[in-house]
Amino acid sequence: MKFLSPILLIILSASSAFAQDNYYIRFTDKNNNRYSTDHPEAYLAARSIARRKAQHISISTSDLPLTDSYVNAILPFAGRLVYKLKWDNAMLVRSSDPSFAAKVSQFPFVKSVTMISGQGPSTVQKKLSVSTPKSLQSTALDTGFYGAAQNQNVMIDVNALHQMGLWGDGMLISVMDAGFPDLPADSFFTQVFSQNRVLHTWNYVYDTSYVYAYDEHGAQTFSDIAAYRPGVMVGTAPNAQFLLFITEDVRSEKIIEEYNWVNAAEVADSIGADVFSTSLGYTTFDPIDSMYNTTYASLNGDSTPIAKAANLAASKGILVITSAGNDGDDAWHYIATPADADSGVAVGAVNAQGAIGYFSSWGPNSAGVLKPDVCAQGVSSSVVLPTGILSTNSGTSFACPITAGAFACLREAFPNVANTAIINAVRQSGTLHSNPNDDYGYGIPDFGMAYEYLAALYPTDTTASPTALVYPNPFTTSLNIVIPGLLTSPMNYDIYDLLGQRVCSGSFAAGTYANNLLSITPPPSLSVGSYVLRINGSTCIRLVKRF
Repeated sequence: MKFLSPILLIILSASSAFAQDNYYIRFTDKNNNRYSTDHPEAYLAARSIARRKAQHISISTSDLPLTDSYVNAILPFAGRLVYKLKWDNAMLVRSSDPSFAAKVSQFPFVKSVTMISGQGPSTVQKKLSVSTPKSLQSTALDTGFYGAAQNQNVMIDVNALHQMGLWGDGMLISVMDAGFPDLPADSFFTQVFSQNRVLHTWNYVYDTSYVYAYDEHGAQTFSDIAAYRPGVMVGTAPNAQFLLFITEDVRSEKIIEEYNWVNAAEVADSIGADVFSTSLGYTTFDPIDSMYNTTYASLNGDSTPIAKAANLAASKGILVITSAGNDGDDAWHYIATPADADSGVAVGAVNAQGAIGYFSSWGPNSAGVLKPDVCAQGVSSSVVLPTGILSTNSGTSFACPITAGAFACLREAFPNVANTAIINAVRQSGTLHSNPNDDYGYGIPDFGMAYEYLAALYPTDTTASPTALVYPNPFTTSLNIVIPGLLTSPMNYDIYDLLGQRVCSGSFAAGTYANNLLSITPPPSLSVGSYVLRINGSTCIRLVKRF
């Protein structure tokens, strides 16, 4: 008998591990399951059950974990269990045995066995964003409360929700991306981590709970939601709680990345997520997985693994927000998946003036469902780099989280309203709601208007209470602020233009005012256009001057 050297043994061991293939095994049923739909508390967190109850959604068999005996019968033949996928009644395993599929296919409860994402070279170029981040040169510019994010926030009127005290408190946002380098050490997210508002993390690429490294795309998208440094940059839902998942492997483009997302979606649902923010999209895979390449016909809203899962998540009451894609200027100019998901919200990209970005992907999906649904700023969006430096980047990747954070604030206001009603309200608030098209969708949403629409339909379901009423808006020469009660301390106000320059400021002394009415007369030289009123350094209200 010949003995191998230790070095050769290590090489052979590594080679064997590298040669393991991924197998997707679907089962025929969930019979003999130790769980039941009558007792969801055994497999769903309380907030996940509460979300379903609030929206009158029943627990279904898709919520049940896999049947243990089926899983246990497969495991002896597998090298490793990767994860279970209860929504599709399936499991993903790895094995180096070339006869693995034949062996497990013999079980009567196995519906199908498919080998996916084997080893092979990567040739597909990622398009997570379309430009290299550029640092903002001016730090002296007075940009108001939102800082560098002012234009992108005010464009969708999320400031109207912030005015009511809706900052995402108590909402759980799941972010699926490619990496979140250095977030805990970044001063823009001190508030998030000091308050322990990241509830769960998982890295599917490296099989670890550590996500604070790797590709910086996720850190940038996260900043558009969660950054909080008043006067420097404030995101759209900085008070939310978060789940962070790395599902995207930037070193390759394989179908397993879709399945990673599917599992992350299931985990996020079971924990109780309210909103998904996904700045990822798939159309073309590496040669080893080229059989999974999407055609336009396959983008029908419910065919790809990730689109099916997006729809299932939506059916469980989650607001699924995705980026439309960055292929608008390519020969393939359509949306990617999961943007085609018929129950999700796909977000296109516009510039700071509201014109569609040249790269923003077009719809509709192949079933004729209008996509994108809405648009937000995705051209030169403000982001925070892992170094803690303000920057800009372009892509529907950034329009998506800006919008997702606003959806979280709107959901905070209406915790008992169906997600379909919330989505419809946002669509109806769009600038093109009466004449939507294939590049803008319903246009740029106005979340303040969406709130008013929902408040009229569901007056007893809202948790919001406006901190101040401002009228007339639009105004011509003066405007009034009605405060809820007596002014017990001085109140300061500032008005900013959309370039972030202060154009007017003043204060009111504490005291009693007739009808709790405070009047402001901005300078007559103020041009027609949009402005932001900031009260006491926090409440922000969009103003429009006309005539």
